[in-house]
Amino acid sequence: MNHDQGNRDQVVRIGLGLAVHSLPVLLFYLAHAWGIPLYRKLVNPAVVEPMAQFSFFLLILVSALLALLPGRKFKLGLVAALVLFNIWALFPENPVRGYVYCFLSSVPPLLAIWLTQRLCQRFERLELAHA
Repeated sequence: MNHDQGNRDQVVRIGLGLAVHSLPVLLFYLAHAWGIPLYRKLVNPAVVEPMAQFSFFLLILVSALLALLPGRKFKLGLVAALVLFNIWALFPENPVRGYVYCFLSSVPPLLAIWLTQRLCQRFERLELAHA
């Protein structure tokens, strides 16, 4: 593999990663936009908004890091750190929000990691077949 091919593979990996890892952010936003008004009816609205925004911004940061950095163990560690932060911040005072945010900050990013790896493998196979 020459130097240009290596750079192209990096660009493809990062591009696919950014595209796929933007999906958990979109899912979190949609769940927030639709779920928070319902949740506000049940609890104190002053507490809901800042924590939701902070968790959302953390998910954006972690998703960008997941897309840019190689290494599955590091990615899994980042997702685990995000989930542990949500557990620390939300339990036991807000268990419903804690479960939802832990789910939204773990399952979609893990699926995005898996999907990115599969798409990169498929792209590599396609390139090898056409080479």
